[in-house]
Amino acid sequence: EEAVRFVKESTKDTFRAEQTSQVYDVNGTRIMSLRGTKDVSYLTSDEIPEEVKEAMVSIEDKKFYSHGGIDFKAIIRAVWAMVRNGEVTQGGSTITQQVIKNNLLSQKQSFGRKLTEVLLAPALEQKYNKADIMEFYCNSNFYGNRCYGVETASKFYFGCSAKDVTLGQAAMLCGISNSPNNYNPIASMKLAKEKQLQVLNNMLEQGYITKKQFNKAKNEEITIVGLDTSSSSENYMMSYAIDRAAIQLMKEHGFKFQYNFSSKKEQDTYNKKYSTEYSKRSAEIRAGGYKIYTSLNPKIQKRLQKSVSKTLSTFTEKSKKTKKYALQSAAMCIDNETQYVVAVVGGRTQNDQYNRAFLSKRQPGSTIKPLLDYAPAIDNGVINGSTVINDHKVYWDNTNKKSYSPSNSG
Repeated sequence: EEAVRFVKESTKDTFRAEQTSQVYDVNGTRIMSLRGTKDVSYLTSDEIPEEVKEAMVSIEDKKFYSHGGIDFKAIIRAVWAMVRNGEVTQGGSTITQQVIKNNLLSQKQSFGRKLTEVLLAPALEQKYNKADIMEFYCNSNFYGNRCYGVETASKFYFGCSAKDVTLGQAAMLCGISNSPNNYNPIASMKLAKEKQLQVLNNMLEQGYITKKQFNKAKNEEITIVGLDTSSSSENYMMSYAIDRAAIQLMKEHGFKFQYNFSSKKEQDTYNKKYSTEYSKRSAEIRAGGYKIYTSLNPKIQKRLQKSVSKTLSTFTEKSKKTKKYALQSAAMCIDNETQYVVAVVGGRTQNDQYNRAFLSKRQPGSTIKPLLDYAPAIDNGVINGSTVINDHKVYWDNTNKKSYSPSNSG
Protein backbone atom coordinates (compact mmCIF):
# COMPACT_ATOMS: atom_id res chain seq x y z
CA GLU A 1 0.00 0.00 0.00
CA GLU A 2 2.85 2.35 0.83
CA ALA A 3 4.51 1.60 -2.50
CA VAL A 4 1.29 2.15 -4.46
CA ARG A 5 0.78 5.49 -2.74
CA PHE A 6 4.41 6.38 -3.38
CA VAL A 7 4.10 5.77 -7.13
CA LYS A 8 0.83 7.69 -7.29
CA GLU A 9 2.14 10.70 -5.41
CA SER A 10 5.67 10.65 -6.83
CA THR A 11 7.22 13.27 -9.06
CA LYS A 12 10.55 13.34 -10.88
CA ASP A 13 12.04 15.09 -7.88
CA THR A 14 11.08 12.08 -5.74
CA PHE A 15 13.67 9.97 -7.54
CA ARG A 16 16.33 12.66 -7.21
CA ALA A 17 16.33 12.35 -3.44
CA GLU A 18 19.48 10.82 -1.98
CA GLN A 19 18.59 7.32 -0.84
CA THR A 20 20.70 7.47 2.29
CA SER A 21 20.70 4.97 5.11
CA GLN A 22 19.82 6.49 8.48
CA VAL A 23 20.93 5.45 11.97
CA TYR A 24 18.77 6.32 14.98
CA ASP A 25 19.57 6.36 18.71
CA VAL A 26 17.61 4.87 21.61
CA ASN A 27 15.17 7.81 21.55
CA GLY A 28 14.50 7.54 17.82
CA THR A 29 16.62 10.59 17.04
CA ARG A 30 18.76 10.36 13.92
CA ILE A 31 22.43 10.03 14.82
CA MET A 32 23.79 10.25 11.30
CA SER A 33 22.95 9.82 7.64
CA LEU A 34 25.11 7.38 5.79
CA ARG A 35 25.40 7.73 2.06
CA GLY A 36 27.58 5.95 -0.40
CA THR A 37 29.68 8.97 -1.24
CA LYS A 38 30.10 12.56 -0.19
CA ASP A 39 29.14 13.91 -3.62
CA VAL A 40 26.11 12.11 -5.03
CA SER A 41 25.50 13.63 -8.46
CA TYR A 42 22.25 13.19 -10.35
CA LEU A 43 22.29 13.21 -14.16
CA THR A 44 19.26 13.94 -16.31
CA SER A 45 18.39 11.69 -19.24
CA ASP A 46 20.02 14.10 -21.73
CA GLU A 47 23.26 14.05 -19.72
CA ILE A 48 23.56 10.25 -19.62
CA PRO A 49 25.45 8.99 -22.69
CA GLU A 50 23.54 6.76 -25.12
CA GLU A 51 26.31 4.16 -24.77
CA VAL A 52 25.50 3.80 -21.08
CA LYS A 53 21.77 3.43 -21.70
CA GLU A 54 22.32 0.94 -24.53
CA ALA A 55 24.74 -1.10 -22.44
CA MET A 56 22.22 -1.21 -19.59
CA VAL A 57 19.43 -2.38 -21.88
CA SER A 58 21.64 -5.01 -23.56
CA ILE A 59 22.62 -6.72 -20.32
CA GLU A 60 19.66 -6.00 -18.03
CA ASP A 61 16.47 -5.73 -20.08
CA LYS A 62 16.57 -6.35 -23.84
CA LYS A 63 12.86 -5.61 -24.25
CA PHE A 64 12.91 -2.42 -22.16
CA TYR A 65 11.64 -0.16 -24.95
CA SER A 66 8.83 -2.53 -25.97
CA HIS A 67 7.34 -3.96 -22.79
CA GLY A 68 4.92 -2.25 -20.41
CA GLY A 69 7.08 -2.73 -17.34
CA ILE A 70 6.97 -6.53 -17.10
CA ASP A 71 8.79 -9.26 -19.03
CA PHE A 72 6.59 -12.29 -18.42
CA LYS A 73 9.01 -14.78 -19.99
CA ALA A 74 11.79 -13.62 -17.69
CA ILE A 75 9.48 -13.91 -14.68
CA ILE A 76 8.48 -17.45 -15.68
CA ARG A 77 12.17 -18.38 -15.94
CA ALA A 78 12.81 -16.92 -12.49
CA VAL A 79 9.82 -18.72 -10.95
CA TRP A 80 10.86 -22.00 -12.53
CA ALA A 81 14.39 -21.56 -11.16
CA MET A 82 12.91 -20.85 -7.73
CA VAL A 83 10.84 -24.06 -7.89
CA ARG A 84 13.91 -26.07 -8.89
CA ASN A 85 16.26 -24.57 -6.31
CA GLY A 86 13.81 -23.93 -3.47
CA GLU A 87 14.80 -20.25 -3.28
CA VAL A 88 14.96 -17.13 -5.42
CA THR A 89 18.14 -17.42 -7.50
CA GLN A 90 17.32 -15.39 -10.62
CA GLY A 91 16.14 -11.84 -11.06
CA GLY A 92 13.73 -11.77 -13.96
CA SER A 93 13.26 -8.07 -13.23
CA THR A 94 12.89 -5.44 -15.90
CA ILE A 95 14.63 -2.10 -15.54
CA THR A 96 11.28 -0.67 -14.46
CA GLN A 97 10.99 -3.25 -11.69
CA GLN A 98 14.55 -2.51 -10.57
CA VAL A 99 13.71 1.18 -10.28
CA ILE A 100 10.87 0.19 -7.95
CA LYS A 101 13.18 -2.11 -5.97
CA ASN A 102 15.94 0.50 -5.69
CA ASN A 103 13.62 3.28 -4.57
CA LEU A 104 10.73 1.62 -2.77
CA LEU A 105 11.54 -1.88 -1.59
CA SER A 106 14.25 -3.78 0.27
CA GLN A 107 17.05 -5.61 -1.55
CA LYS A 108 16.04 -8.96 -0.05
CA GLN A 109 15.19 -11.57 -2.66
CA SER A 110 11.73 -12.93 -1.92
CA PHE A 111 8.55 -13.87 -3.75
CA GLY A 112 6.66 -11.09 -1.95
CA ARG A 113 9.07 -8.41 -3.14
CA LYS A 114 9.00 -9.78 -6.67
CA LEU A 115 5.21 -9.75 -6.70
CA THR A 116 5.17 -6.13 -5.51
CA GLU A 117 7.55 -5.18 -8.33
CA VAL A 118 5.27 -6.84 -10.89
CA LEU A 119 2.15 -5.10 -9.55
CA LEU A 120 3.74 -1.65 -9.50
CA ALA A 121 5.75 -1.74 -12.74
CA PRO A 122 2.78 -0.98 -15.06
CA ALA A 123 1.75 1.93 -12.84
CA LEU A 124 5.24 3.41 -13.07
CA GLU A 125 5.26 2.95 -16.86
CA GLN A 126 1.93 4.76 -17.15
CA LYS A 127 3.12 7.73 -15.14
CA TYR A 128 6.62 8.13 -16.63
CA ASN A 129 8.08 7.61 -20.10
CA LYS A 130 10.99 5.29 -20.91
CA ALA A 131 13.56 8.11 -20.83
CA ASP A 132 12.46 9.06 -17.31
CA ILE A 133 12.60 5.46 -16.07
CA MET A 134 16.08 4.94 -17.55
CA GLU A 135 17.15 8.18 -15.87
CA PHE A 136 15.84 6.97 -12.50
CA TYR A 137 17.56 3.63 -13.04
CA CYS A 138 21.02 4.99 -13.86
CA ASN A 139 20.90 7.29 -10.85
CA SER A 140 19.64 4.71 -8.36
CA ASN A 141 21.95 1.78 -9.09
CA PHE A 142 24.72 0.67 -6.75
CA TYR A 143 28.16 0.23 -8.31
CA GLY A 144 30.23 -1.03 -5.38
CA ASN A 145 32.77 0.81 -3.24
CA ARG A 146 30.09 3.13 -1.84
CA CYS A 147 29.29 4.42 -5.34
CA TYR A 148 25.63 5.28 -5.74
CA GLY A 149 24.56 6.41 -9.21
CA VAL A 150 26.37 6.27 -12.55
CA GLU A 151 27.96 9.72 -12.16
CA THR A 152 29.53 8.94 -8.79
CA ALA A 153 30.71 5.54 -10.03
CA SER A 154 32.32 7.05 -13.12
CA LYS A 155 34.18 9.63 -11.06
CA PHE A 156 35.33 6.99 -8.58
CA TYR A 157 36.53 4.35 -11.02
CA PHE A 158 37.66 6.43 -14.00
CA GLY A 159 38.18 9.93 -12.60
CA CYS A 160 35.77 11.50 -15.10
CA SER A 161 32.11 12.42 -15.43
CA ALA A 162 29.73 9.80 -16.82
CA LYS A 163 29.11 12.29 -19.62
CA ASP A 164 32.66 11.66 -20.87
CA VAL A 165 33.05 7.88 -20.55
CA THR A 166 34.29 5.78 -23.46
CA LEU A 167 32.36 2.78 -24.79
CA GLY A 168 34.70 0.45 -22.92
CA GLN A 169 34.17 2.33 -19.68
CA ALA A 170 30.39 2.42 -20.19
CA ALA A 171 30.32 -1.36 -20.70
CA MET A 172 32.41 -1.92 -17.57
CA LEU A 173 30.14 0.36 -15.51
CA CYS A 174 27.07 -1.59 -16.59
CA GLY A 175 28.82 -4.84 -15.78
CA ILE A 176 29.62 -3.58 -12.29
CA SER A 177 25.99 -2.67 -11.61
CA ASN A 178 24.97 -6.23 -12.50
CA SER A 179 26.83 -7.54 -9.42
CA PRO A 180 28.84 -4.80 -7.66
CA ASN A 181 30.77 -7.04 -5.27
CA ASN A 182 31.90 -9.46 -7.98
CA TYR A 183 32.49 -7.30 -11.03
CA ASN A 184 33.97 -4.04 -9.73
CA PRO A 185 37.55 -3.64 -11.05
CA ILE A 186 39.04 -2.85 -7.64
CA ALA A 187 37.87 -6.19 -6.28
CA SER A 188 38.85 -8.08 -9.46
CA MET A 189 39.91 -6.51 -12.74
CA LYS A 190 39.82 -9.98 -14.32
CA LEU A 191 36.12 -10.50 -13.51
CA ALA A 192 35.34 -6.89 -14.42
CA LYS A 193 36.90 -7.37 -17.88
CA GLU A 194 35.05 -10.67 -18.39
CA LYS A 195 31.74 -8.99 -17.58
CA GLN A 196 32.62 -5.99 -19.74
CA LEU A 197 33.22 -8.35 -22.67
CA GLN A 198 29.82 -9.95 -22.10
CA VAL A 199 28.15 -6.51 -22.19
CA LEU A 200 30.01 -5.59 -25.40
CA ASN A 201 29.02 -8.89 -27.01
CA ASN A 202 25.38 -8.23 -26.14
CA MET A 203 25.58 -4.71 -27.58
CA LEU A 204 27.11 -6.08 -30.79
CA GLU A 205 24.51 -8.84 -31.15
CA GLN A 206 21.66 -6.39 -30.56
CA GLY A 207 22.99 -3.91 -33.11
CA TYR A 208 23.94 -1.08 -30.77
CA ILE A 209 27.59 -1.07 -31.87
CA THR A 210 29.61 -2.14 -34.92
CA LYS A 211 32.33 -4.78 -35.01
CA LYS A 212 34.92 -2.01 -35.28
CA GLN A 213 33.55 -0.28 -32.15
CA PHE A 214 33.44 -3.65 -30.39
CA ASN A 215 37.11 -4.39 -31.10
CA LYS A 216 38.23 -0.91 -30.08
CA ALA A 217 36.30 -1.04 -26.78
CA LYS A 218 37.43 -4.61 -26.05
CA ASN A 219 41.10 -3.67 -26.46
CA GLU A 220 40.81 -0.34 -24.67
CA GLU A 221 43.25 0.07 -21.80
CA ILE A 222 41.15 1.16 -18.81
CA THR A 223 42.88 2.86 -15.90
CA ILE A 224 41.16 2.63 -12.54
CA VAL A 225 41.55 5.74 -10.43
CA GLY A 226 39.70 4.61 -7.32
CA LEU A 227 39.16 8.19 -6.20
CA ASP A 228 37.44 7.76 -2.83
CA THR A 229 35.27 10.76 -2.09
CA SER A 230 33.48 9.07 0.77
CA SER A 231 32.91 10.89 4.00
CA SER A 232 35.35 10.11 6.80
CA SER A 233 32.97 11.32 9.47
CA GLU A 234 31.74 7.89 10.57
CA ASN A 235 31.94 7.69 14.32
CA TYR A 236 32.15 4.63 16.56
CA MET A 237 28.37 4.45 17.00
CA MET A 238 27.86 4.49 13.25
CA SER A 239 30.43 1.82 12.41
CA TYR A 240 29.09 -0.47 15.15
CA ALA A 241 25.49 0.02 13.98
CA ILE A 242 26.46 -0.87 10.41
CA ASP A 243 28.30 -3.96 11.63
CA ARG A 244 25.31 -5.20 13.64
CA ALA A 245 22.91 -4.43 10.79
CA ALA A 246 25.11 -6.32 8.33
CA ILE A 247 25.11 -9.37 10.63
CA GLN A 248 21.32 -9.13 10.92
CA LEU A 249 20.94 -9.00 7.14
CA MET A 250 23.18 -12.06 6.84
CA LYS A 251 20.82 -13.92 9.19
CA GLU A 252 17.74 -12.80 7.27
CA HIS A 253 19.28 -13.95 3.99
CA GLY A 254 19.90 -17.41 5.43
CA PHE A 255 23.65 -17.32 6.05
CA LYS A 256 24.64 -20.30 8.22
CA PHE A 257 26.96 -19.14 10.99
CA GLN A 258 29.55 -21.69 12.10
CA TYR A 259 31.76 -21.72 15.20
CA ASN A 260 33.36 -25.18 15.22
CA PHE A 261 35.54 -26.60 12.46
CA SER A 262 36.99 -30.03 11.81
CA SER A 263 40.03 -28.66 9.98
CA LYS A 264 41.84 -25.45 9.13
CA LYS A 265 40.79 -25.89 5.49
CA GLU A 266 37.13 -25.95 6.53
CA GLN A 267 37.66 -22.84 8.66
CA ASP A 268 39.46 -20.98 5.84
CA THR A 269 36.63 -21.84 3.42
CA TYR A 270 34.06 -20.58 5.91
CA ASN A 271 36.00 -17.38 6.64
CA LYS A 272 36.17 -16.58 2.93
CA LYS A 273 32.44 -17.20 2.52
CA TYR A 274 31.70 -15.11 5.63
CA SER A 275 33.87 -12.22 4.44
CA THR A 276 32.19 -12.18 1.01
CA GLU A 277 28.69 -12.20 2.48
CA TYR A 278 29.53 -9.61 5.15
CA SER A 279 31.04 -7.26 2.56
CA LYS A 280 27.97 -7.68 0.38
CA ARG A 281 25.52 -6.80 3.16
CA SER A 282 27.66 -3.93 4.45
CA ALA A 283 27.84 -2.47 0.95
CA GLU A 284 24.08 -2.90 0.62
CA ILE A 285 23.53 -0.82 3.75
CA ARG A 286 25.97 1.84 2.62
CA ALA A 287 24.26 1.96 -0.79
CA GLY A 288 21.27 3.51 0.95
CA GLY A 289 17.63 3.02 1.77
CA TYR A 290 17.91 1.49 5.24
CA LYS A 291 16.75 2.79 8.60
CA ILE A 292 18.77 1.33 11.47
CA TYR A 293 17.25 1.69 14.92
CA THR A 294 19.68 1.18 17.81
CA SER A 295 19.82 1.25 21.60
CA LEU A 296 22.77 3.69 21.54
CA ASN A 297 22.62 6.70 23.84
CA PRO A 298 24.71 9.70 22.63
CA LYS A 299 24.92 11.19 26.16
CA ILE A 300 26.40 8.02 27.63
CA GLN A 301 28.56 7.66 24.52
CA LYS A 302 30.07 11.08 25.17
CA ARG A 303 30.79 10.25 28.82
CA LEU A 304 32.36 6.90 27.93
CA GLN A 305 34.57 8.47 25.28
CA LYS A 306 35.69 11.12 27.75
CA SER A 307 36.46 8.45 30.34
CA VAL A 308 38.58 6.38 27.94
CA SER A 309 40.47 9.40 26.64
CA LYS A 310 41.09 10.86 30.12
CA THR A 311 42.21 7.57 31.68
CA LEU A 312 44.97 7.12 29.09
CA SER A 313 45.83 10.80 28.68
CA THR A 314 49.27 10.42 30.30
CA PHE A 315 50.35 7.88 27.66
CA THR A 316 51.33 10.15 24.79
CA GLU A 317 53.62 7.91 22.72
CA LYS A 318 52.50 7.55 19.11
CA SER A 319 53.31 5.04 16.39
CA LYS A 320 55.67 6.45 13.78
CA LYS A 321 53.90 4.48 11.09
CA THR A 322 50.22 5.10 11.87
CA LYS A 323 50.58 8.36 13.87
CA LYS A 324 48.07 6.92 16.33
CA TYR A 325 48.54 6.50 20.07
CA ALA A 326 50.65 3.42 20.79
CA LEU A 327 48.53 2.53 23.82
CA GLN A 328 44.87 2.19 22.91
CA SER A 329 41.64 1.21 24.58
CA ALA A 330 38.09 0.24 23.73
CA ALA A 331 34.95 0.15 25.87
CA MET A 332 31.31 -0.86 25.75
CA CYS A 333 28.51 0.09 28.09
CA ILE A 334 25.59 -2.31 28.47
CA ASP A 335 22.28 -1.57 30.17
CA ASN A 336 21.89 -4.38 32.72
CA GLU A 337 18.09 -4.13 32.63
CA THR A 338 17.69 -4.48 28.87
CA GLN A 339 21.03 -6.17 28.00
CA TYR A 340 21.37 -3.68 25.13
CA VAL A 341 24.58 -1.90 24.17
CA VAL A 342 24.10 1.81 24.91
CA ALA A 343 27.59 3.11 24.15
CA VAL A 344 30.59 1.85 22.22
CA VAL A 345 34.04 3.45 22.08
CA GLY A 346 36.64 2.09 19.69
CA GLY A 347 39.68 4.20 20.58
CA ARG A 348 41.07 7.22 22.32
CA THR A 349 39.92 9.65 19.68
CA GLN A 350 37.01 9.87 17.25
CA ASN A 351 39.45 10.86 14.50
CA ASP A 352 40.59 7.24 14.47
CA GLN A 353 38.14 5.32 12.27
CA TYR A 354 39.31 1.89 13.44
CA ASN A 355 36.69 0.67 15.92
CA ARG A 356 38.57 -1.61 18.31
CA ALA A 357 35.40 -2.35 20.26
CA PHE A 358 34.42 -5.01 17.73
CA LEU A 359 37.24 -5.18 15.16
CA SER A 360 40.24 -5.72 17.42
CA LYS A 361 40.89 -9.16 18.91
CA ARG A 362 42.77 -9.47 22.21
CA GLN A 363 43.30 -12.11 24.87
CA PRO A 364 40.58 -11.75 27.56
CA GLY A 365 43.08 -11.73 30.45
CA SER A 366 41.60 -11.84 33.94
CA THR A 367 38.09 -11.07 32.68
CA ILE A 368 37.81 -14.77 31.79
CA LYS A 369 38.26 -15.85 35.43
CA PRO A 370 34.57 -15.61 36.42
CA LEU A 371 33.71 -17.94 33.52
CA LEU A 372 36.54 -20.45 33.80
CA ASP A 373 37.26 -20.41 37.53
CA TYR A 374 34.84 -18.79 39.96
CA ALA A 375 31.51 -19.79 38.38
CA PRO A 376 32.48 -23.50 38.01
CA ALA A 377 33.88 -23.48 41.56
CA ILE A 378 30.59 -22.10 42.92
CA ASP A 379 28.56 -24.54 40.79
CA ASN A 380 30.56 -27.46 42.17
CA GLY A 381 30.38 -26.29 45.79
CA VAL A 382 34.13 -25.71 46.06
CA ILE A 383 33.58 -22.09 47.12
CA ASN A 384 30.64 -19.85 47.94
CA GLY A 385 29.95 -16.13 47.99
CA SER A 386 31.79 -15.61 51.29
CA THR A 387 34.82 -17.79 50.62
CA VAL A 388 38.13 -16.02 51.16
CA ILE A 389 40.62 -16.71 48.38
CA ASN A 390 44.26 -16.80 49.50
CA ASP A 391 46.18 -14.58 47.11
CA HIS A 392 49.50 -16.41 47.37
CA LYS A 393 51.46 -18.87 45.29
CA VAL A 394 49.96 -22.35 45.38
CA TYR A 395 52.32 -25.29 44.94
CA TRP A 396 51.57 -28.83 43.91
CA ASP A 397 55.21 -29.91 44.43
CA ASN A 398 56.43 -28.46 47.71
CA THR A 399 59.80 -30.19 47.43
CA ASN A 400 60.76 -28.61 44.11
CA LYS A 401 58.55 -25.58 44.65
CA LYS A 402 56.78 -25.99 41.31
CA SER A 403 53.85 -23.64 41.10
CA TYR A 404 50.69 -23.78 39.03
CA SER A 405 49.70 -20.30 40.07
CA PRO A 406 49.63 -17.68 37.32
CA SER A 407 52.16 -14.88 37.25
CA ASN A 408 50.58 -11.47 36.99
CA SER A 409 52.02 -8.82 34.72
CA GLY A 410 53.09 -5.74 36.68
